[in-house]
Amino acid sequence: MTAMDPALREHLRRLDLDLLMAGHADPVPAGWGRQARTDGYNRIYLILDGVGSITLDGVEYLPRPGQLYFLPAGSALAFSSSKERPLRKYWANFTATVAGRELASLVALPRVMEVEDPAAVREMFVRLLAAGRGTTQVTGPLRQRAVLMELTAYLVDHAPLGSLRPLSEGPGRILEYIDAHLAEALTVGRLAEVFHYNPTYFITYFAQLFGVSPNQYIRQLRVERVKQALIHTEQRIEEIAGTVGWEASYLSRVFRQVTSLTPTQYRALHQAS
Repeated sequence: MTAMDPALREHLRRLDLDLLMAGHADPVPAGWGRQARTDGYNRIYLILDGVGSITLDGVEYLPRPGQLYFLPAGSALAFSSSKERPLRKYWANFTATVAGRELASLVALPRVMEVEDPAAVREMFVRLLAAGRGTTQVTGPLRQRAVLMELTAYLVDHAPLGSLRPLSEGPGRILEYIDAHLAEALTVGRLAEVFHYNPTYFITYFAQLFGVSPNQYIRQLRVERVKQALIHTEQRIEEIAGTVGWEASYLSRVFRQVTSLTPTQYRALHQAS
């Protein structure tokens, strides 16, 4: 993949996944199918074999072995299977939200892709199903969520060029601006003026998109930049502070609040490891 859009990266960083059901249809039951209707959850299918049809928002797909389908919540979905050669597939139904909003309403993901290594994706589904077996398996839900994250990451990593993008360019431009001007004084008033918003509305709009206020996001980003500079460069604290728009004393105070370590301690710990 090429460099990821800042808004897209932020959405994926805060993605919350919850598995509802999963299974291995070998093959799908007789009469498997339905007319177009919407669901409040996402589906992901790995096609193994068989003949059938999947229609999403009026577009018909003819499944082939080795294809991975992402069928987003809120889309009009219809499907059917051949009686003579029914579909065989792995499947999972799950929710995917970012700060309470559907991932599919924020990010355009490919609906179908040709899997380069079907065995690897199949193995993920095997682990997903295995994690859910046994009512006494306390860590089952955690393991299921971890595998579901793997499947979603695979979908993102292998998305065809241009098919993966935020549905609105505005959020990406805001984060790009913050990134480019991190060494400067970044206030809500300045950001609101640049993007032609009322300051009060801008705070609400930003929080709806990213789950934190503009000031919280800027602080988090600056701390992350400081961490990377401490680990990967030999810059003095004063130099690092200048790259993120802080005085050295203020950097040290904020950094200790966030990490419980001074910048010098953090550098020594990570360079030693």
